[in-house]
Amino acid sequence: MCGGGGGSNNDQAMKDAEKRHQENMALQKEQMEEQKRQFEVSREDNQVRYIEQKKKAEAAPPPAPEKTAGVSAPTFQFTRKGSGRDAFRTSKRNKTAGDKATQSSAHSAKSLYIPK
Repeated sequence: MCGGGGGSNNDQAMKDAEKRHQENMALQKEQMEEQKRQFEVSREDNQVRYIEQKKKAEAAPPPAPEKTAGVSAPTFQFTRKGSGRDAFRTSKRNKTAGDKATQSSAHSAKSLYIPK
């Protein structure tokens, strides 16, 4: 004969689902309250910072320096023997002698020309 065993327990499944739903809703509500609390704390900090910055921006400028002050001297004297690449070379080459020993032949325009 047909197995007509007990019916499905649909009511219990619905109650369990409703219980989980209520737990999830309570958790969501708690998380939203915590987010709101953190937002309020952050907003208060930002308001305090804004007020401080506004006071500094609207403050009177410092007094002008005395006319006897003159020009301020640099904190330290820094001198280099040259500028750019020459500043780091140990000896300067004779640029007028046409020093070809260090020049690569690949950079010479003549070496790039191939006669037919």
